Amino acid sequence: MSIKMNDLDDRTFLLGVGAQKAGTSWLYRYFLTHPEIYMSPIKEMHFFGNKSRAKSWPISAFRRKLRDRLELHPQKNHSALRDRIKMKDDISKYMDFFKSRIREETVFGEITPIYCELDINELSYIKSKFPSTKVIFILRNPADRLWSQMRFNGDFKNAADVSKLPEIIHKKPSYLSRSNYSATIQNLQQIFIPENVHYEFYENLFCTDGITKMCSFLSVGFHPAKFDAMYNVSAKAPLSFEQRQIFVTFLREQYEFVIDKFGDRVPESWKVDVS
Repeated sequence: MSIKMNDLDDRTFLLGVGAQKAGTSWLYRYFLTHPEIYMSPIKEMHFFGNKSRAKSWPISAFRRKLRDRLELHPQKNHSALRDRIKMKDDISKYMDFFKSRIREETVFGEITPIYCELDINELSYIKSKFPSTKVIFILRNPADRLWSQMRFNGDFKNAADVSKLPEIIHKKPSYLSRSNYSATIQNLQQIFIPENVHYEFYENLFCTDGITKMCSFLSVGFHPAKFDAMYNVSAKAPLSFEQRQIFVTFLREQYEFVIDKFGDRVPESWKVDVS
């Protein structure tokens, strides 16, 4: 079947919903190299799910990013950032953003990890605008993911600080909401049929089998990946057993939900943490 140039209707909309610190930067860059997939030049578009956030978000952040880019590369047009700023929350402009850039690709989309917090109303809205939506959700061992995110954000300098975990989570509850795999999965299940949601484990992503499954899910041909290329990686800082158990205690419900749902697919490290 031939596809009309710039027509989105017969193409698959790829929506990456996280999780944060679960390999989404690597996956985004892999998709950028795939000849059948068009990914937004801006990895995290932050278009959906902003109704409850500050009115200036996320446009203020994109304006700052554009200023920084212009200082570094004044000769470049930075058209994607300019279009994102003009877009604001206009869905027709969001669609035009892709229509004006897609060529022969059969899949188009973006990955914004905080989309893991989208509620069923927002997910239903996305499906109504893009009926051919396919969702990808990467799950990482909950303790590893939260520890990585907190270090990346500068909340922990080293493992000796983990005793402050309850205090930090109290101040920043988004840490737990972005670790809430059960809520994300249950919301996705209410809106999308199982065949249109692909769950993969971070621990199984960086291999030929993981990428083969991803391509099959999107109905595109296999394309080789660079498994040694890593992006936005937090400095390694291993936890002792006792320190790790502080994280596991906070996140036990998520471990149990995922193990109950996915059974043998769950990596062994998850099961060891709650054994």
